[in-house]
Amino acid sequence: MNKQTNQAEALLRRIKDQKCGRLTVFLGAAPGVGKTYAMLNAAKECLLEGVDTVVGLVETHGRNATEAMLDKMEILPRTVVNYHDMLLKEFDLDGALARHPKLILVDELAHTNVPGSRHKRRYQDIIELLDAGIDVYTTVNIQHLTSLNDLVLQITGVHVHETVPDDFVDNAHEILFIDLPPAALIERLQQGKVYLPEYARSALDSFFSITNLTALRELAMREVMERVDARLTSELHADAKGRAFTIQEKLLVLISQNSDHEYLIRIARQIADRRRIPWSVVWVDTGRVASNQASLRLQSAFSLAHELGAETETLHGSNTYHTILPFIQEHRINTVLVGAGTRRYLRFWRKRLYQRLIESGLPLEVCVIPLPINSRIHNLVDVEPISFSFWGNWKSQMFALLAVMIATMIAIPLELVVVNTTLVLVYVLAVVIVALQHGWKSAIIASVFAFLSFNFFLTEPRYTFHVTRHDELATLFFLLVIALACGPAASRIRRQFILLHDANRYSESMRLLGQELSIAEDPEDIWKAVHKVISESMPVDCVIVPTNREFKSLPSHANPFNRVDLAAMDWSCRNNKRAGRFSDTLTASAWTFFPISKDERSIACAAIKFPLSASMLPPGDKALITSILSQGADTWRRTQLVRELEAARVKTEVEQLRSALLSSVSHDLKSPLAAMMGAAESLQLLDQQLDRQDRQELMETILQESHRLDSYIQNLLDMTRLGYGTLKIERDWVSIADIVGSALNRLKRYHPSVKAVTHFPDSSPVLYVHAALIEQALFNIMENAARYTPGWDHTLLTAWNLSVSA
Repeated sequence: MNKQTNQAEALLRRIKDQKCGRLTVFLGAAPGVGKTYAMLNAAKECLLEGVDTVVGLVETHGRNATEAMLDKMEILPRTVVNYHDMLLKEFDLDGALARHPKLILVDELAHTNVPGSRHKRRYQDIIELLDAGIDVYTTVNIQHLTSLNDLVLQITGVHVHETVPDDFVDNAHEILFIDLPPAALIERLQQGKVYLPEYARSALDSFFSITNLTALRELAMREVMERVDARLTSELHADAKGRAFTIQEKLLVLISQNSDHEYLIRIARQIADRRRIPWSVVWVDTGRVASNQASLRLQSAFSLAHELGAETETLHGSNTYHTILPFIQEHRINTVLVGAGTRRYLRFWRKRLYQRLIESGLPLEVCVIPLPINSRIHNLVDVEPISFSFWGNWKSQMFALLAVMIATMIAIPLELVVVNTTLVLVYVLAVVIVALQHGWKSAIIASVFAFLSFNFFLTEPRYTFHVTRHDELATLFFLLVIALACGPAASRIRRQFILLHDANRYSESMRLLGQELSIAEDPEDIWKAVHKVISESMPVDCVIVPTNREFKSLPSHANPFNRVDLAAMDWSCRNNKRAGRFSDTLTASAWTFFPISKDERSIACAAIKFPLSASMLPPGDKALITSILSQGADTWRRTQLVRELEAARVKTEVEQLRSALLSSVSHDLKSPLAAMMGAAESLQLLDQQLDRQDRQELMETILQESHRLDSYIQNLLDMTRLGYGTLKIERDWVSIADIVGSALNRLKRYHPSVKAVTHFPDSSPVLYVHAALIEQALFNIMENAARYTPGWDHTLLTAWNLSVSA
């Protein structure tokens, strides 16, 4: 979250506080510390200042001093709630809203209201008061915070059932900590000033012990300090003056890949433990190309920091000081731990990093710790005896020498057409090329070679290092000065170009990923998009293995995973941690496995094989891979939510259709059933009294209604099969007359009095349709017409005029 976002959120919170009422919480470590008394005392002061103050609800628990504080204060009458034939008194929320004072006192924030009240909890009543613009004073003990419920149970052995959400207390305008030493609180309890004597003895034996009270007191102090610091942070973000300071200490450890700074990390852990403060380890990537040894040293330092519980972060910038300074200001770091570093004999005018931090003007405690003596001896033993190791490896030195040799070969023929002083630019160009390729150290070596070569080949006397002319001596001097100046400048440009290239790669990869994920509709498309972006962003082999495919990769990989790879993949998915190469688990695997998880659930695993020449996992590649996988997991979650919403929508529509269908056909189903049951009962009860004709009519009624019911049921089954896509449409060529004739025959069975007249064209074609379904549709239409047309002596005319076009 950037500075602008923090400032906007802080300003919105300030505006919200101005519109709503202000909440003041009197927080204590245990009952009896004087929270209610302090609240009443503060309310008395408000009364003296002319603030309209009302006592909404105050529990005195029979304490005389607390009851005396209620004198001359307006007390809101309580409302009576009938609960199981008992009349209980509760806080009158409606009365308080109608009275609408400027300030109201509501005691015991964590109280549970009597069933039948408007809200279940008292803090919900207070929320309504705050929304109405009324300021509220309230009290609560630390053990009633929801997040501390389990911790309080471990400390006291008492499970607190009435709790208050932490967000409610976090949003309070002011939190006042009411404190009383444990010994004084126990003395008050023994004197009967907290509980009645019959309850005080049991309280002393259980909750009110010195250990419990001391632990709760420390817990309350910690929670208050954290909330005060969070409030300060919010106010500083909203401060237009941009001031930045902090009350809570934070420790920052600056490490480098040029030195072994593991000792700094171990010392930082000791300091953080003693002071009980958060700490982090930061490395600034300036774009310099590091050796394998330096890369391994940096990776080892970060691994140690993770093991010791530090937060790690990598910053990018061409200058360490200018990059770390905004980070310190943004996170309000007040303690920085750095190494002493090494003396710069060639750049003696430049101040060391810790000196610049001290002179930065920030309220910083800068701790400078040199390398321990034992570590210095160990490093001296391990250093390879190469005389020019400070100036880079032999490849960079040979490149500098080769560049100067090429510049000399170009300058000697050019001497015939240009003046001697102009040839200096050829050597300057060679020095710049060396600086861009291998950095400022190789550029200095190239400048020295250029100075000697120009003196030896292009100044009189030739092929010696003597100089006789003063102008040539000046040329040599300026050649050396220009080369020394251009080399470091070109090196800085090179580092900035490297940083810009990394940033551009990150932005381009995330842009491409966004395009690919925007059209992904299912998990398989998502993982293919992630694989494509990772493969195109860096020279690695990548496959994505969803957890629900039994280690079947996307896309399919030619070489199957061996047993070590499968074990590393399984461990990574189960523990949501990196495994395989460049990790601390199952390093024998040639693959590096990155878990892809969402909501603490492993959904897939990214298997990435880096080149064999890589000695460590580059921080830039790690950050890019992590971001890509995180975006993929978010998109996967989005598609899952879309599917769940679509399934819920379809289910709702199906339920609505089912209800409508059952409601519409219930009458049609009941009618034939009622007719069949009536005819069957008549046959059963009046069997001996019915003649043969009546019995035959009843049996025909049962048969007709059963056919009718069968028709309804068949229609319902066909609709259901069509809805689920299981009905197979079997088409065939059939005549129109056959379909109409069959439908009319069925209609006459149910409605014998209906007269039907059909008219067909002279040349009626045959149709390629499902004959049974078309017949059923025609029958339904004609039956509805016959059933709902008034009168039974009408004539049903069906005219069929068909035109067939090619």
